[in-house]
Amino acid sequence: MKKGLLCICVFILFLGCSKDSEEAGECGVVSLINVSQNGNTLMFDYQSQDTFNYYEIGYDQSTSVSGGSNSDLYFNYGFTTTDVGSTSIIDDDLYGFSEYNTTLSFYIRAQCSNGELTSWQGPIVLQVEDYCEQPSNIGVSGSTVYWSYDNNQTTASYYQVEYGVQGFNLGSGTQIVTNNTYTSDTVMAEGNTYDFYVRAYCEDNLGYSSWSGPISAYADQDYNVCNAPSNVLHQIEYNFFGEPVGVVFQWDSNGESSFEHVLISDGYNPDNSTSVNTSDGSGWPLYSQGLTQNTPYDFYIRAVCLDGSKTEWVGPKNVIIN
Repeated sequence: MKKGLLCICVFILFLGCSKDSEEAGECGVVSLINVSQNGNTLMFDYQSQDTFNYYEIGYDQSTSVSGGSNSDLYFNYGFTTTDVGSTSIIDDDLYGFSEYNTTLSFYIRAQCSNGELTSWQGPIVLQVEDYCEQPSNIGVSGSTVYWSYDNNQTTASYYQVEYGVQGFNLGSGTQIVTNNTYTSDTVMAEGNTYDFYVRAYCEDNLGYSSWSGPISAYADQDYNVCNAPSNVLHQIEYNFFGEPVGVVFQWDSNGESSFEHVLISDGYNPDNSTSVNTSDGSGWPLYSQGLTQNTPYDFYIRAVCLDGSKTEWVGPKNVIIN
């Protein structure tokens, strides 16, 4: 009799454990470790000792998922991923939650190799913080990059554009800062394809938004390409008595409007000059101070580009005052 009762108890205990195991998702277990926010980007860390076909992360307002069992959960937001250990998504709906300091609850489950799903594990709770919304609708036409910000709830103080040859690493490209929702200051060489990114810097100490982009554009011609001056000429200036008093220079601007130039002793390096002169247009600057007759001098000139960079020095143009 005692032996029979013992067998019955063991059988009941086995059924109870089997049921608990099924509810836990006996094909495997995955755990959500951390959820963090960076602007409109959500970042997830999770771990498991099992191999899964994919992971599913579901989330909603905490008030919508509280009180139920994990087996009965339903979420208005969610996604699947094959990333192992960590992943991230961009969720433009986050700003609506941040306006009301909404708390979100996050859960995770996975599909095992046999097709079964584990039980939902969680929650990880996150209060959504205010952030700077990113620009939208980026477009490129010729040298002009444009975007939209009118429909955003945040206010941008200024915008930052970064671009480079297609495939460049963000952070290593050319940057332009503007207060407008466009810029025509890009420099593109014919035959290249470029990637463009745009982000906003917002008021109320919200800082930078996430980058929008990339959007790619092919340059069918040169746009704002900086050209060095050419065809440098000079002319000795004389006073009423026919004595040489200085020298003036002229050059072809080749589409540029700002130049730097130096007149230095023959054989000197222009990069080491302590006195660099500037001109707009194609001349005629006069050099007259401190020059010695029958002494050779070298004239160098370069263009200052739209983005602040400079061409190589053109020269030397050798000059002797006599």
